Amino acid sequence: MSQLLERLDRELRLATHEVRRAEILAKKSCYLSRVGKFSESREIIGNLRHEFGDWRSGQIMAWIMLAEGLLHLFERLSPLALDRIKRSQALGLAANDRVIIAVASAWKAHLEFETSNFGLMVRSLHTALANIRDSDHDAYARVAMVICGSFLICGDDKAAQGWFLQSRDHALKDGDDASVEALLYNRAAFTMARLRAASRQGPIDQDQLSLVRLGIASDTNLQTLIGIGAFTNFIRLCHARLLILEKKFEQAIEALEDVRDSGPFAEYNFSQSFVDLEIAFCLVRIGRIVEAHERFEKIQWSSFDNFDIDERLVATWMRYVMSMESEVFGEASAAKRAVEDLGARYEEMRLNLLNS
Repeated sequence: MSQLLERLDRELRLATHEVRRAEILAKKSCYLSRVGKFSESREIIGNLRHEFGDWRSGQIMAWIMLAEGLLHLFERLSPLALDRIKRSQALGLAANDRVIIAVASAWKAHLEFETSNFGLMVRSLHTALANIRDSDHDAYARVAMVICGSFLICGDDKAAQGWFLQSRDHALKDGDDASVEALLYNRAAFTMARLRAASRQGPIDQDQLSLVRLGIASDTNLQTLIGIGAFTNFIRLCHARLLILEKKFEQAIEALEDVRDSGPFAEYNFSQSFVDLEIAFCLVRIGRIVEAHERFEKIQWSSFDNFDIDERLVATWMRYVMSMESEVFGEASAAKRAVEDLGARYEEMRLNLLNS
């Protein structure tokens, strides 16, 4: 059992006030969702709903909403997650409960970062920071994690490292193994996302690739050690995509096939068609043009329309590289213009985020 769960159970045994007990139980539910113990989390939420569903306490309902939001997020990546977390924040503001305001705002910022709503993300971070107390390690860890991720995709590794250390230190003080694991994953995933986008401009720094590989290995080991059961498919997808950057195309094809039908994934940055494109790209790189074209013909390009700009840039660049090998993949000049256009928009996004 994690130190955080042990502490929460210890606090439960000592708590006598119903609001305090409900807060502790909701925090326990949140943690259980983050490590993939969904049935246990759902049972706690159901009990809290049964006991406090009459809305006699807006403060308790705020905690219940947060717990429901994280269950929706980690079990299914459901859009309901943001709805519940926004409700939690609103109820916390109405009750003037700084603890729930800070943690709900931190999770709201997390979801806004994931969906590239950076303006809203910055406002949520400000709200969280305005309400955080020194002892609110869970909110601090999440806020610092979001800021770390923002600097990583902007390419400011030095600033990202500072926020990485802050997030890790608060997570360790909280005994929160799941946040440490998420932090390791995020550093590897967001660094790789930046490298994938940069691959259109030339060879990738091998030292950077080695660091990402080390991060993926460390996160995989930690997931096994602490029994993480949520989002394990994410690290498998990172592994497959890193193989592409490492030019290990045959291994990448096998890894992509393995992860293609797994889930859950978010609709804003994943589709099976995208994996089909990546497999086709790998096939082209090893000269298997006919097989690549068969896979290419199945791609539903409209499924990429709502993707983050970095993913659309990678998809367009892959198509351009393939079209340079064979005209069956489209007109190379048109694909090149699309890469240049998306590349400029991507760089503008990074600069705007860095200056926000």
